[in-house]
This record gives sequence, structure tokens and C-alpha cells, in this order.
Amino acid sequence: MSAKPEKSTARLSREKVETQLRLAREAFKRNGFQLGSPLHTSTDFQELELFSSDEQIAALGAVLDEIKVEEYCGPHPPNHISSEPKCKGLPMLQFSWRSMHFKREMYVKFCLNGNRLALLRLHPNYQPNRFNG
Repeated sequence: MSAKPEKSTARLSREKVETQLRLAREAFKRNGFQLGSPLHTSTDFQELELFSSDEQIAALGAVLDEIKVEEYCGPHPPNHISSEPKCKGLPMLQFSWRSMHFKREMYVKFCLNGNRLALLRLHPNYQPNRFNG
């Protein structure tokens, strides 16, 4: 009987976050993005009044330009490995920051799926879940 691999609950290192953020920006510039969580992301876009693909692409481009390594807020949930079908098993990166583009506190969560950026969430007013153990 083989043991299941343990899920990572460790916070990513600054260097890993820097690398992943750089790769995410490059992937977005080359290939745009895919919806990693279509139901959530579609709702997020509607709430932000980003209805056209051009508006969505422009907003995500602004987000990727704005976020900084210091604004990484993972892992959240405690396991930063995605269970979404388009990026299952891949690490998720989450950032919470004050957006100049949206003029409010924002939250974004995404994965890198090969050479594609998979957007999982983009919404205002990030409030982390509180886990009581």
C-alpha cells in the first residue's frame, strides 16, 4: 500500500513567490489567461462589472502589474494545492493588496498551468477564513 503524498501547508518562500509571479506575468503576456474556476471567476467579473473579454484582460493585466511579492497571502486555504479541474494538483498563489486600478482592497488567486495563467478568483475585500484547530 503506497502512502498518499502529503499536502503542503507551508508558506512559499519569497524566492518561490517571486519566480511564480514572474512566470505568471510572462504567461499572461504570451497567452492571456484561462478560467481555472469558471463559476467563481464569472461571478467575480460580473461583480466587478467586467463584462467583455477586453475589460477582463485589461483588468487582469493591471492586477499582475500591481501585485508585489510582499502581498502574497498564502497558503489559503491551508493547502495551497488546487483541486479545480483545469489546474488540479498545481500550487495556487494568492495576493491581497490595495489596488490602484480598482481603488479598493482586492484579492486574486491563480495557478500556472504549463504556459497558461489559470485565474481562480478576483474579488474585493479579501477576508481570510479563520480556521480553529
